[in-house]
Amino acid sequence: MIEAELGIVDSQLRLSVPAQEGSLPVVRQALRSLGESVGAPIEDLEDAELAVTEACANAVEHAYAGGEGALEVTLRPSGRGIEVSVRDWGRGMPPRGELGEQGRGFGLAIIQGIARRLDVRTDDGTELAMDFALNSGPERPPARVEALGVDPSERILRRLVAVAAAQAELPTDRLVEALLVAELLARHGLRHLVGEHLRIGLERAPHGLRLRFGPLEPGGAEAVVADSDVPVVGPVIARLADELETERVGAGASGPPSEEHLVVGFSA
Repeated sequence: MIEAELGIVDSQLRLSVPAQEGSLPVVRQALRSLGESVGAPIEDLEDAELAVTEACANAVEHAYAGGEGALEVTLRPSGRGIEVSVRDWGRGMPPRGELGEQGRGFGLAIIQGIARRLDVRTDDGTELAMDFALNSGPERPPARVEALGVDPSERILRRLVAVAAAQAELPTDRLVEALLVAELLARHGLRHLVGEHLRIGLERAPHGLRLRFGPLEPGGAEAVVADSDVPVVGPVIARLADELETERVGAGASGPPSEEHLVVGFSA
């Protein structure tokens, strides 16, 4: 299960992913898409991706001995840089001597050579807090939705869906359709959003992929689907999805729900 939360105002992105090798491309694409959205140069993004991938890979390899666990990655654009936190709740860093000559280590030398700041915290697991310079362009405040529009959410959602759909082994035509639905959700969904945070869930189904989008105002899920209407074709989201469901949250016995989530499924 991939969970992402994007701040619409401050563009902060929080990812929660399984501590598995398959999560590394998810993190890389999230970093790339957020960096591109705030105008970061590709050279700086590639350096940051290398360091963040190393931090995540070491958490995958060492954090959870023989068991499943979670990895949380937080990305915060700030001025001419981006702050990244990679967090696990595992057994913490083993002594260097336990890694052996063939052990990949924790890549601290690589990270320190790229990041302008690295803090290592080992209280209840391990957290690597890094700060990377994005040097091109003038000094700027943190990115805001007024300047960026829906571009961050659309770009990030498309990249995450692309990785998840490929890992779910969707055929090419279904992957393209899933990307189109992701684009439409980002384009039409923000006006129906509750609060200032977009939450996205991506989960492999037995024979496909499920995408969860919200939180939306009551009636928002139906409105987002209706907003994708094209003359003659009809609502594109409904036409392309194999599953379309509205999850209602906070509905009492006699009252309306406080928010909704739109669930879209794609079958392989």
